[in-house]
Amino acid sequence: MKRIRIVIALLAMILVSCSDSPVKDEISLEEIIADTGIDTLAQSETLPDGFQLLESTCFACHSPNPSNQNNVAPTISEIKIAYGNFKQEGQFIDAIQLFLANPSQETALMDDAVVQYGLMPQMSLQTSQSKAIAQYLYQNEIESGTWFTTEYPKEKERLLANKENMSYVDRGFEYAMATKSVLGKNLKGKINSEGTLAAVNFCNLKAVHFTDSMSAVYKADIKRVSDKPRNANNQANGQELAIINDFKVQLENGEEIIPVTIEEKNHVFGYYPIVTNDMCLKCHGEAGNIEEETASKIALLYPQDKATGYATKQLRGIWVVKMTK
Repeated sequence: MKRIRIVIALLAMILVSCSDSPVKDEISLEEIIADTGIDTLAQSETLPDGFQLLESTCFACHSPNPSNQNNVAPTISEIKIAYGNFKQEGQFIDAIQLFLANPSQETALMDDAVVQYGLMPQMSLQTSQSKAIAQYLYQNEIESGTWFTTEYPKEKERLLANKENMSYVDRGFEYAMATKSVLGKNLKGKINSEGTLAAVNFCNLKAVHFTDSMSAVYKADIKRVSDKPRNANNQANGQELAIINDFKVQLENGEEIIPVTIEEKNHVFGYYPIVTNDMCLKCHGEAGNIEEETASKIALLYPQDKATGYATKQLRGIWVVKMTK
């Protein structure tokens, strides 16, 4: 892992847990040094489409509409404003990548938002993808209402026109992350409004429904599997176990996990990692650290549960996306 040093000039840090948040009293100059697992990309390297990644991985929770408040996450406009203290593009990108590589209390700048909404799930983005997202945010006035009303529709049209040119690995990633975003939004909503116990009930009753619905939207078979499943129906098969083991080796070696596609006669299968962070441990951490009522509910609903004992930054399983050629 490469250690990234970010020098932050906090001239007027804005707390953005709500639209009229106050300005932070303290004005300070601090250095944040963290093991992020992200590498500096060569300036000449071609980046993925930043808007496409925002659309598939971010906007379900972080609304692109500045006036659209919800109970799961700050709007993308609020995020841009909070990180606007980084005037240099390189510093802005580093700061966004720092958090996306490891969503945690230590890497979060928006402390009040974390208190209000909780931490976001780990999106398992590659370095080039997180950089593309950060670069798009920096270079576009996404914090303005006029961007949402004029530029957002144009960008949606552009994506639709270029859809057929997407590679299978990018197409599968979009499907998997869009599904993850919908699940994550609803799961976080349950946790924030009713607590972790309600989230267990949600996963038991609704998770498959949402996954099946997204499969219908994208006309692809989308599922989650694991070598340590909570639901026995999510047990990985032989090929999936081999990919899970490969992903684990990459993660343990401090490498970036590279998604895999396998082509068959009429279909292409895409495989994408699911990596844990603090949010996951409420239900998947060490047994002794899970709330007693939540642990009892899990035992009742999933008597063959294997999905505990995780720490942060571990492979929880994989997304499998079956696409018709």
